[in-house]
Amino acid sequence: MKTLFTAAQIAAALGKTSQAVRKQLREVQPAGVQIVGGNESAAWTVEQLPAKLRSWLAIESVRENCAGDDMKERIETMLSMPRRESLDNFRSKANHARRAPARRPDDFAELESFIAACANPSAPSETERRAIWTLALEKFTALVHTGQPEKRAARRVRHFLSTHAPFLATSRDALWIAWKRKLAKLQNANGDPKALRDGRKANGPRFTLPENDRDLLIHRTVFGYRGDIAPAWRDCLRSGFSPEVISRYAGQAADKSHVPASVMDGISAEVEILTVMYQGPRAFDARKGHVTRSYDGISSLQCISGDDFTLNTYFYVPDAKGWFQLTRGQVILFIDFRSLRILGWALEPRKSYSSLTIRSLCTHIFGEFGVPEILYLERGLWKNATLLKGKTDPFDFTEISQGLREYGVKFIHAIRPRTKAVERVGGMFQDITEAEPGYCGRDERRDAPESLRKQMDEVEARKVHPSKNFYSLDQWNRRIGQIVDQYNAEPQQGHILAGMSPEEAFEAHMNPENPPLQFNAALRYLLAHDKRLARVTLNGVTIQVGKQKFNYRGREIAHLVGREVLAWFDPENPETIVVTNTDRTNPICVSRSQNPNALESLVEPDAGTLGRELARIEGQASYMKTRFNVVKAKFPMPQRQLLVDAQTVELGAQIELGKSQVVEIATRRQRLRSQAQRFARRTGIVMPESNQEKLQPEDARFLAEFLDGKEST
Repeated sequence: MKTLFTAAQIAAALGKTSQAVRKQLREVQPAGVQIVGGNESAAWTVEQLPAKLRSWLAIESVRENCAGDDMKERIETMLSMPRRESLDNFRSKANHARRAPARRPDDFAELESFIAACANPSAPSETERRAIWTLALEKFTALVHTGQPEKRAARRVRHFLSTHAPFLATSRDALWIAWKRKLAKLQNANGDPKALRDGRKANGPRFTLPENDRDLLIHRTVFGYRGDIAPAWRDCLRSGFSPEVISRYAGQAADKSHVPASVMDGISAEVEILTVMYQGPRAFDARKGHVTRSYDGISSLQCISGDDFTLNTYFYVPDAKGWFQLTRGQVILFIDFRSLRILGWALEPRKSYSSLTIRSLCTHIFGEFGVPEILYLERGLWKNATLLKGKTDPFDFTEISQGLREYGVKFIHAIRPRTKAVERVGGMFQDITEAEPGYCGRDERRDAPESLRKQMDEVEARKVHPSKNFYSLDQWNRRIGQIVDQYNAEPQQGHILAGMSPEEAFEAHMNPENPPLQFNAALRYLLAHDKRLARVTLNGVTIQVGKQKFNYRGREIAHLVGREVLAWFDPENPETIVVTNTDRTNPICVSRSQNPNALESLVEPDAGTLGRELARIEGQASYMKTRFNVVKAKFPMPQRQLLVDAQTVELGAQIELGKSQVVEIATRRQRLRSQAQRFARRTGIVMPESNQEKLQPEDARFLAEFLDGKEST
């Protein structure tokens, strides 16, 4: 087994920085990884190192007198040696010391001799440290009195302290802050060294916050101020703390937001965790411990994982209003679980997608690579996409007639985002798209460039065609294909692929002894159809997928109205549907209903699409009409006599007699009026309406004949 070395090991041996070594190795592919401090680090063999690095290491191995039969073994021995202090730190300190400005030997002689006289010069006591600070500040004052500028004098003293008294502060910045604070104290005290004493010594023994007060502060911080300790501390000081705590801390702080360090250190860790728990179980679950999964023994195409992503790039599609709409759409990625290779994708311009898209993508992927043992999907629409999985009712497992369950494919749904390898792939995929036009950032509200906002506003106002700054749907779809190829070809250094690209890992982890199920013609036919129970109505059979409805009706299935049938629906060819009995017999093919133009229904209601659809509706109802007439004629409705009592019969007779008399009188009056009107027309004598009913027919006839005879003489 070859020995591997990290860039940090090589840098330590050469006395260089790790960045300089990595720059030399940027063109060299790592041979593996090593765990350093719990993290994975890329590692190389000695043979892989560039000639320049090997020559440097050879010189160092000779200088260190390392053992080995040849130069390679000597270099490996040197790189494997434990080193108490890396040479790069040592040499950087030496270089820094050489770059330090020259000083007179007696400038800090007193201060240097005092440090050397301490009981432990590398870790003086507290009193000795105060004395060192006092001497340093006095030296600063002396330098200023000799005419040196204050800034220059302060820099010289601080440089001496950082070199000869590193125990005073952990860094140069910390030393600078402590210098300002102590210098201000000494100046305010007119040079009295007592001002450098730690004022906390006068506070007495360490005070521990009582348990009840501590719990109250934690409760108010978590449930009242969402984890902010300072306002909760002020609130408890006003009302809530015990008198003992109030008397000790109330009014003592110069800053209202100050919380004693002992209190902050004692509750901050617990407050942070409880605040996350208060957010909810999902937030707390994301903070809990996790396990690192091993991918050993998993072969390519044993499991396929899929998820949807809203990409960070805007593209444009027609808006059906004569212009274009900018959208980010959705992209669905299917990957091989073992190799992380992207097997297929589907771009959906709408904000949401249906199971039709998933079904079609599965069909293409299974046709190219085969059917996996496991589908590892995301919850939500994936879990509810019965068009993909199949309904278990009314069939048992052996009777399932739909989708992938017929192949024995096992469905697993992810609970947490971190358990989905496809989430990591989607993140790397989006990293590649950051340079594409229309990129809006991972968090659009904060990351979107102002130039993008301006470009989007110009498109919305119809000032600029979107093709100037954005992809079209077809262009973006082709570009996604190129990005997929780029991702599949790039090596990855994680523990899953260990330096291989997804394509290389896909081939390397293929198991020829257990290949995926081949997607033959019979399986393609089963997968291409969605089979579900449906009831035939007077409107035919309606299949709903998401918000989209597909209706099928006609004379062909008119005799099935009111019955449950098995509807075979092909998502890739929804123009026809096959209807069979529940035992899969007597197949009948029915075409899909068409939506007529709204204006056509007003102008030509009986022509074109509307006329055909009305005829199909009549055909769908024809069987029921025929059945109605047949049943009605075959079994006429029986009739029976009405049975009533004698009094009711007598009353009915009296009512009929009265009605006939009224009708007779009205008829006689109408007859007399008609006779009077004829008499008036014959003789020219107009009679009042009240006397028309009194004119007898004989009198009218005699008078008419008399007048006729008078005129003749």
